[in-house]
Amino acid sequence: MKISKVEAIPLFASFADVLGDVPSELSHPAFGMRVNPLLGQGAVIVRLTTDDGLVGIGEAMGRPGPRGTAAYINDVLAPMLLGADPRHHHALWTAMVEEIRFAPMGVSGVDIALWDLCGKFYDDSLPNLLGGPTCETVEPYASPIPYLPTPDKTAEKAGEFLSAGFRAVKLKIGRGLITDIAHVEAVRAAVGPAIKLLVDANGAYTVSQSIALAKDLVKHNVYWLEEPVHPEYADDLARIRRRVDLPIASGEWLGSVYQFRDLLKAEAVDVLMPNITRCGGFTGMLKIADLASMENVKVAPHGVGAGVGIVAAIAACAVMPNFLIYEYNQLFNPLRHTVMREAIPFHDGVLKPLDGPGLGISLNEETIARYRVD
Repeated sequence: MKISKVEAIPLFASFADVLGDVPSELSHPAFGMRVNPLLGQGAVIVRLTTDDGLVGIGEAMGRPGPRGTAAYINDVLAPMLLGADPRHHHALWTAMVEEIRFAPMGVSGVDIALWDLCGKFYDDSLPNLLGGPTCETVEPYASPIPYLPTPDKTAEKAGEFLSAGFRAVKLKIGRGLITDIAHVEAVRAAVGPAIKLLVDANGAYTVSQSIALAKDLVKHNVYWLEEPVHPEYADDLARIRRRVDLPIASGEWLGSVYQFRDLLKAEAVDVLMPNITRCGGFTGMLKIADLASMENVKVAPHGVGAGVGIVAAIAACAVMPNFLIYEYNQLFNPLRHTVMREAIPFHDGVLKPLDGPGLGISLNEETIARYRVD
């Protein structure tokens, strides 16, 4: 079996095209979008075809622009893959990672598609091929409660997530300590003491501000503080972690296994948050999980992306012994449920891996044709 075709398809769903008027909580949902607004949702779908007709499907991160990542896959990675045996995914991953400094998302999409091909070749599910599930269901949290104008509106949004079946929610903070705490108080009062409440600052604060904020967050039984400072400032994260009494989480923006290693070496985090469409696919994510387990650190994968990446992440979560919780992003995204024909299995507050061969999905070609931007 040899790879005969490599295709990376950039997709972009413009909010303006879909909605007309775009509310500020959608274009500026968090601190990270204060200068560069979120104009839509993107993804890169990867298709690998073999000489015997099998097709493997993957997804690469579509931020900040899907065209660039798709071009990297088509122009740089494809020549490395054509003619290779897709079952040699570890060897191929190692070869691709030599180019990872340019676009780790591209390697991620290809790696997911390689594993999907292997599942189809062996006619088995990915949790089985990856070593077997350690949990039958995957606990998610709803994200985000975006920047809304008043604490009452924020609390209302939290209530909507609970009504949808979620048992954990994440609030975007970073608007100043007084404003942040007012919104945290409102959410906690609305959801009660038993619901997990996570907060994410997206790098909004300094070390001293983060420590002061965390002391108030502890009073409201916050589950974790995510990215209080810039995610690449490992020493600052470590300083905060030593001074606060709640877990520190980070990692969604990191693409290299070695960046995650450096976070662990700095003793900067209690929770790592790799995104499977950015960190090297299944192979990268499970290497990161293994590194974390050696330091007694939990893994809670970041969940922004289209449906293919979500299904892949759920399968990876199911086989990680140090899995904690998964971010099931709920920000408006026309690609999330339409890019594939199968539904994401969310019932009674939990997610379940699909049990078909490989990822267990098939692409919705109508969606691909509608949103492709190449």
